[in-house]
Amino acid sequence: MALSPVPVSMSPPYSTPELQRPAVAPDTPLQRTLREQQTLLDSAGVGIVFLRQRSVVRCNQRYAEIFGYPSAERLVGLNTEAFYPNRDAFQELGRSAYPVLALGQSFRVERQLRRCDGSLFWGSLTGRLINPQDTTEGSIWILDDINEQKRAQAALNAAVREKQLLFDSAMVGIVFLRNRYLTRCNDHFEQMLGYQPGELMGSSSRRWYASDEAWEEVGQRCYPSLAAGIPYEGEVELCRKDGTPVICEVRSKPIDPAAPAQGSIWITMDITERKQAQAALARAHEDLEQQVQDRTRELRETVDNLHREINDRKADQERIYWLAHYDALTGLPNRALLSERAEQAIRVAQEGNTPLALIFLDLDHFKHVNDSLGHRVGDALLVEIAKRLRAVVRDKDTVSRLGGDEFILLLPGANAHGAARVAGKLQEASRQHYQIDHHELTMAPSMGIALFPQDGVDFDTLTQSADVAMYRAKLDGRNTFRFFTPEMQAESVRALQLENALRRALEREQFYLHYQPQMSLSTGSVHSVEALLRWQHPQLGGISPAEFIPIAEDSGQILQIGEWVLRTALAQLKDWRSNGFPHLTMAVNLSAIQFRQPQLPEMVSRMLAEFDLPPDSLELELTEGVAVDDPHAAVATMDQLHARGVRMSMDDFGTGYSSLSQLKRFQIFKLKIDQSFVRDLGNDVNDRAIVSAIIRMAQALGMRTTAEGVETEGQLAYLREQGCDEAQGYHLSTPLPPAELEVFMRQHSDMVQAVHYKN
Repeated sequence: MALSPVPVSMSPPYSTPELQRPAVAPDTPLQRTLREQQTLLDSAGVGIVFLRQRSVVRCNQRYAEIFGYPSAERLVGLNTEAFYPNRDAFQELGRSAYPVLALGQSFRVERQLRRCDGSLFWGSLTGRLINPQDTTEGSIWILDDINEQKRAQAALNAAVREKQLLFDSAMVGIVFLRNRYLTRCNDHFEQMLGYQPGELMGSSSRRWYASDEAWEEVGQRCYPSLAAGIPYEGEVELCRKDGTPVICEVRSKPIDPAAPAQGSIWITMDITERKQAQAALARAHEDLEQQVQDRTRELRETVDNLHREINDRKADQERIYWLAHYDALTGLPNRALLSERAEQAIRVAQEGNTPLALIFLDLDHFKHVNDSLGHRVGDALLVEIAKRLRAVVRDKDTVSRLGGDEFILLLPGANAHGAARVAGKLQEASRQHYQIDHHELTMAPSMGIALFPQDGVDFDTLTQSADVAMYRAKLDGRNTFRFFTPEMQAESVRALQLENALRRALEREQFYLHYQPQMSLSTGSVHSVEALLRWQHPQLGGISPAEFIPIAEDSGQILQIGEWVLRTALAQLKDWRSNGFPHLTMAVNLSAIQFRQPQLPEMVSRMLAEFDLPPDSLELELTEGVAVDDPHAAVATMDQLHARGVRMSMDDFGTGYSSLSQLKRFQIFKLKIDQSFVRDLGNDVNDRAIVSAIIRMAQALGMRTTAEGVETEGQLAYLREQGCDEAQGYHLSTPLPPAELEVFMRQHSDMVQAVHYKN
């Protein structure tokens, strides 16, 4: 700030007293004046400085202390720009001050200044020119450090704002009264009584009472206490602007107990509805109490909230860990935790040269439960199965659910004998039924066992080996267990190869059908043929249906393949019936998965209509197991097909466990006697008795019979003698391509006609 300095003569000398005046000479008036001036400067409680040409000519000790300098001498000659935060601030002060100073007036301002250590502080500056007619004489400035005052003012302003925010945001009515007239209230009080903002200002409190009597009664009840400086608490009935009553809980106290004339403050809360609900009253009371708590209570609540948040986060972390390592349905370890425990168990087994076994367990036909009873029952069943599995094994063993109906048991220290014993216990436990709601369910497991280290040295390999062994257990009849062998691995690779090839076999037209005739034993004519699926792969060659059909069923591809078989067979039947075989019927095998599809009856009817074929020209062959696994669903599906006119036969009859009580409920047109009974008819008395019994039973139930696998004339003769209706087998004809079978049927038809004509 470019201001003129004071005259040099005003600056007291800063040398020692001996140098300032002769020891013997008396004080001159000027010396006394300068000494008095210096005493005044040193005694002042504010900083005083004389400036000339923006530099310090002289200052008192307080001025130096404010800027953090040890002595006033250190500031002499210092450019005053160093006292400001930056050049812009320095120049801006000069621009503001000069017009005022030039008029001979004092310039006052509050500005941020900078101490010698670089820290900023607020100072109050008052400046004046020594001689307004000659600015070169400089200026004098008085500085007061108001930094703490500024801080206190900021804190005060913040407290006032917080108080006003509390006042405006409070969910209670707050009213200031003086001589029972309203001097101030918050919005909530006006809204509670139905008034517009500011409408009550200056009003008598009588305005919100229903009557003079009510107003007087409240005054008699409250004001004696307030006059004595005692707060009042109670309930009063006020009146809204529209005349409706509102019961309020009020708290009142004098603003200054020593001066009652200053009035009182009233806090009101509408408790009309709360009177009807005690619980709501308690909560509202707590809210009111919370709003009048002081800062200490607020800080305590904040700390409590922080503690709760820490505890909640800890609980969340524990929950996250649980979800990441345990199955949400059964509470069993999931694959992630199983993998960790398996790696640890493998290390222990390696270091201690101890055995280790892993059992892969899959529930047989569990999907039937979900499909027939719903997923809620299925989930409840899985929970009970998990409990039973845990009860069988030791504490150090791990039972894990991979998902669906697949479980893995990790058995540290178990050799082949120990693993087999555990598998046996699991089988025994599975024989006891599960009671889920009103359902009694039995669920058998198929299990595969892998041993460390011969079947794998890591968790993934052991799991894969046990999975392969489990698949073999399913192929071997289910409800059993198998140990892993290298041969199984080769078969598993083959199965995977076939599964991958199956996915493209249909679109690459690798499937085709052969047909085997079913011959009437009474007339010798061919009334029906059975469609048999064949697969010719360009690299793998011909693949047996016994090998690829189970794979197609497990992978779900059987639905598309089965639909193709049905469509192709019906198209061929349409062709034959249009070309000389008008009464020929077609038998098509259905897999269990196809039979369980709800849309099966509709699909069959749609295809028959597509080829304009009568329903009784189609015969759907079902295995005995399809009907036995879920007889209620089987009956429902059979009834729908029967109602549409489609015939059904039970294939491989006698190999399952169906009871006569179930059989009589099924809409079965024909029983097909399994070839295992037909094969030894010539030398096995038991087989002859079984075949004879099946034929008699079918006749009694009004069903036809077809014998499969007829390979000799003796077998054919016995079947004809027992009254069997039809036969098929290599003795009559092998499965043939369509063209060859057509030739066979024409030749056979000619032979039958010739014999008939001869007779």
